[in-house]
Amino acid sequence: LPLLAGEPPRPATGTVDPGVILVADHATPQLAANAAAGKRLRFPAGRTYIVNDLVIPAGCYVEGNGSILRTADASTTDSSDDGILRVGGDGVTIDGLKFDGNSRNQGGVWNQHRHQVRVHGNYSNILIKGCDFSNIIGDGVYVNVGSGGNTGHSIEIRDCTFTAANDNRNGVSVTSGTNVHVHHNTFTNMARPDMPGAIDIERNSVTDVIADILVEYNTITRAALSGTGSRYGILAAMFNCVGTNIVFRNNDISGAGLSAACLIIGDSSGTFNASTVTVTANDFHDAGGAGVELNYGIRPDITDNRFTNLSPAILNYLSVLGDTSGNTFTNVARQIA
Repeated sequence: LPLLAGEPPRPATGTVDPGVILVADHATPQLAANAAAGKRLRFPAGRTYIVNDLVIPAGCYVEGNGSILRTADASTTDSSDDGILRVGGDGVTIDGLKFDGNSRNQGGVWNQHRHQVRVHGNYSNILIKGCDFSNIIGDGVYVNVGSGGNTGHSIEIRDCTFTAANDNRNGVSVTSGTNVHVHHNTFTNMARPDMPGAIDIERNSVTDVIADILVEYNTITRAALSGTGSRYGILAAMFNCVGTNIVFRNNDISGAGLSAACLIIGDSSGTFNASTVTVTANDFHDAGGAGVELNYGIRPDITDNRFTNLSPAILNYLSVLGDTSGNTFTNVARQIA
């Protein structure tokens, strides 16, 4: 009898997308991330991973699917500058992850540099969206692109929630960057006393550049807090620095635990600070202090805002008022002090 030809291979019952790397197929999330440069890194739904400094390579789109990345117990006793997740190249998207800083199980020791997402380096086209940040120790998102900067390209943080118990450093911190867009996020009870607040724009070194920062459509609330210390919703600190085109608009900021809803600082040396800052169309209400506080020789424009249940609406300390047209005042004892 003639030999029968071998059976052809059976058709696959499913297909494997070579552009998707499954975390579940690797021993650790980092091994999966290493294979995901220029690809999609897909976490399974609802899993919890204990990680530290998970590096995401360039061109990677992280699909979080609600999985949790968590800081280990008792792991913040040194001064390391790290995070749960670190962006490691251009063109990275972080979508739908939950970050748990595990602040309650650190033996009473905190480190202000233990962040949840670090964008630390000359990286561009970074998007962080739909993520949840809780039990934060340092910052929820820390942005420091250095003096080289991400000029002409964007870093965007949107549609995220940031929740703490008045015991973290910041929600979002930008120490250097250009074309940074922070919008449609919710911040609740951000920052221990004497740390800045929900959103902090404040450079680290004299070579850092801060320009084209847009903060809009965020909701910031902070409950009453006993004790001393200053606490803010949005802060722009231009110490020995000229920031360019910094805009805070259409934000809703309130809470008795806020020393001021918005703080803008120039140079305490007495030199006029030429930073261009615009505060417009925000809703500042029911804060423990002023709606907008100005310190030390800075001249922002404060226009078309709604000030409600504040004392005062605008606190001007050794600074200069720019355009203040279009503001409305309700139940405000003093409009400008």
